Amino acid sequence: MPTLYTTARSANGRKPLIACRLLALDIEVVDVDVYAGEGQAPWYRAVNPWGKIPTLVDGALTLWESNAILLHLTETRGDGRLLPRASAERALVYRWLFWEASQWQPACAAALAPAVGALLRGDDPPPPAWDAPPLRAQLEHLDASLASGHLVGDALTIADIAVAGMAMYLGPCGLPRGHFPRVDAWYARLAALPAWRETAAPPWR
Repeated sequence: MPTLYTTARSANGRKPLIACRLLALDIEVVDVDVYAGEGQAPWYRAVNPWGKIPTLVDGALTLWESNAILLHLTETRGDGRLLPRASAERALVYRWLFWEASQWQPACAAALAPAVGALLRGDDPPPPAWDAPPLRAQLEHLDASLASGHLVGDALTIADIAVAGMAMYLGPCGLPRGHFPRVDAWYARLAALPAWRETAAPPWR
């Protein structure tokens, strides 16, 4: 049985949990509270030398990086679910995974880190700089890309899961509703799925 080391309180940590629920995978989950320093514990550094989550141990394979884990799970156990078989659509999923890591996540982290940290501590969050050019540009791109309701085609894929990781911070951090209506509607649909509700960890939804 594969083992997933993670925490649902982290955007990156929650992504593979959601995929596992959507694929109904039999998997052992080990909670690693990186916010309490558990990521640096010797036992965990023996699993992942970087001390970060998530990490998947699947037989002889030890894999970190959340988007790599999403790809591995869907390629080996998805049976066409969450990852299109058609090469062109699959390439678009890959493009979104790279965009998420290189553009979306850095822009969100730069603008939202103080608010996310405050919420994790149970404090009132400071207002993020929603008009910061990097974040606004990525939000506008995301909103414009959701005309079909999903990022690739008309069905849920790991592209949606990957991008929704950081998107779970937007509402709790105070993103004004209506500024990006397609993003609002897209995340509301995802958040209504049982896999999202079952992996929700306060203060996120």
